[in-house]
Amino acid sequence: MSSADHTAHGPCVVLDTNVVLDMWLFDNPDVAPLRLALESRRLTWIACERMFGELPRVLTYAHLQAKLGVHLNNAITPLTKALEIMGSQPQGTVQLPFMSLDEVAQGIVACMQHWAQRCETARLCHYKCKDPDDQVFVDLAAEHGATLLSKDKAVLKLKNRLARLGAGVVSVKDSGAWLNALDLDGLRAE
Repeated sequence: MSSADHTAHGPCVVLDTNVVLDMWLFDNPDVAPLRLALESRRLTWIACERMFGELPRVLTYAHLQAKLGVHLNNAITPLTKALEIMGSQPQGTVQLPFMSLDEVAQGIVACMQHWAQRCETARLCHYKCKDPDDQVFVDLAAEHGATLLSKDKAVLKLKNRLARLGAGVVSVKDSGAWLNALDLDGLRAE
């Protein structure tokens, strides 16, 4: 089932890849409220094809393999809970419990495919990020007037500039307070 089959509500967000990893790989408590808001569809997460392609590539990095392995021995994690929320596993590719590191990575990718809405790659934004790998996130947030959640210092430095374009930038550590300020309680998932 693709993300196009779902209707999301609420403010539009762009998540850098590290935030996705924090939600479903690292179980960073700073993003637990964000993860719950996405899983209950109180936010609209948008991502372009390059972002969908980056996540599986990043999950192959050697320094992440040990963390992927933690999910092999732990039956209840935010990742397994997310896959249960999704119901039937996408195209039958992700089975629980995980039997390999590749299956854990596939589970994280399945979460993105399920909750993120695909959109076209944005035009180059007037403001440039010092880290060229992060420019795609900046561009997408700027074009859609979305809030970009990141922990990358180069992205966070663009907060005031992107605000001039109607886009927001929120750090991971401030994401809970940002969500509280949005008062998403009135928004319901379908």
